[in-house]
Amino acid sequence: MVIDTPLLVVGHGPAALVVARVASDRGIETLLAGHETVGGEDPVALDAESVAVLEQHGALDILRPFLTPTDPPTVEPNVFEQVLKHHSVADMRVTVFDTLELVDVVAGDGPGSALTGVLTDGRARWDVKADAFIDAGNLPVELPAAISAAARAVEAVLAAGA
Repeated sequence: MVIDTPLLVVGHGPAALVVARVASDRGIETLLAGHETVGGEDPVALDAESVAVLEQHGALDILRPFLTPTDPPTVEPNVFEQVLKHHSVADMRVTVFDTLELVDVVAGDGPGSALTGVLTDGRARWDVKADAFIDAGNLPVELPAAISAAARAVEAVLAAGA
């Protein structure tokens, strides 16, 4: 069996979740594999760019009950990830497999290039083919930077024609 997906996202932290959210909002079906929360409990202020990204893609309303009503809004990174992950699991365009690892990767060059590989949980293996791939492990972990970088990564995939 081959898992065939338009976009495969791997990596820990908030950027992987933001990639899935932005891609879904842009109509791209996404497989998010191997995500783990890395956020802390100290509230982080969101800058204007990250607020704009979240608002543009409908995530700000999802997060609003968890944001402090200050200017700029702040949120605990672990809460940010938990809320977006929960929303991703419920999103019809996003499939989430936390316990899988991507191995035996053959990827093209450039942003959003195609990829083949294997997803494994250590016991079983599934071949995977993706029209585009984003390794969110290469994106920042700090919240405002992660949000902005994730949105740019999805735009790069779209610009590459994936």
